[in-house]
Amino acid sequence: MTSTLVHHPRQGLGLAFTGGFALSLDIPLIRLAGSDPYVVMGFRGFGLAIMLALYWRFFANRSAMPRELFADRDFIVVGALSGLNNIFFTLAVFNTSTANVVFILAFNAMLAAIISWPLTNERPSIPTWIAIVATMLGVGIIVADGFGSGNLLGDFYALVCAVLLAVSLTLARKSGKDLSLAPGYGGLVSAVFALPMIIWAGTMPLAPIWLILDAGLLIPLAGITLWLAPRFIPAPQVALFYLLETVLAPLWVWFVFAEVPGPNVFVGGSLVVAAISGHALWELKSIR
Repeated sequence: MTSTLVHHPRQGLGLAFTGGFALSLDIPLIRLAGSDPYVVMGFRGFGLAIMLALYWRFFANRSAMPRELFADRDFIVVGALSGLNNIFFTLAVFNTSTANVVFILAFNAMLAAIISWPLTNERPSIPTWIAIVATMLGVGIIVADGFGSGNLLGDFYALVCAVLLAVSLTLARKSGKDLSLAPGYGGLVSAVFALPMIIWAGTMPLAPIWLILDAGLLIPLAGITLWLAPRFIPAPQVALFYLLETVLAPLWVWFVFAEVPGPNVFVGGSLVVAAISGHALWELKSIR
């Protein structure tokens, strides 16, 4: 491990869990808003940029945060990759099945582990590899009924999305900096991309209050915590917590819309939660 990297599992795991949990509430709020996907991208992008700009205004004196954000190459690169990730995710959702998108994105943790090894000199531990394989198996069980009904172009977009997320998390880890504001720049990038489509469609959310809550609170919270976590723990470990959305979102939809998940969701979700929890407990135990 290089000298610029720190390892504080308590802080890192706590941040990653908070971000993954907040992200899991995203889909129910989007459904409650009843909006076009590009409008969602625009609201979330501009909301994220505004909220994180306010965060920077009041917390920019933190020691690990770059003082001049747009003069910092790591901030620019990670933020741009975050924005491209948002764009390719939307394109994937438009062009292939949800099951294919979720399954391909589950490769994010494995890709982060492969990329992190040469870039940060952090060799993933055996328990980390076990957790990655177990979570991928769990996601496979969750989406088994719908997997394979997409198309190659949409699957390619989802794969690009997984690679971009893995690379950006790894670069955030390698920098050793507090890049929790990078998603704000990424949100601006994706919002500008979506703006022409919003103007062309001319539609607005049926219930904008839910989208405002999502863009103004949950997504900024997820962005700050998930992108601060790589400063304390390796990128593959952070990537595992993105899978909480896959597990918890169907449960929130069940509670809100009374759409009962199939048995695969409970079986696969239990495996994913057990893998993430077991790995987190092992990580905490190893520092004692």
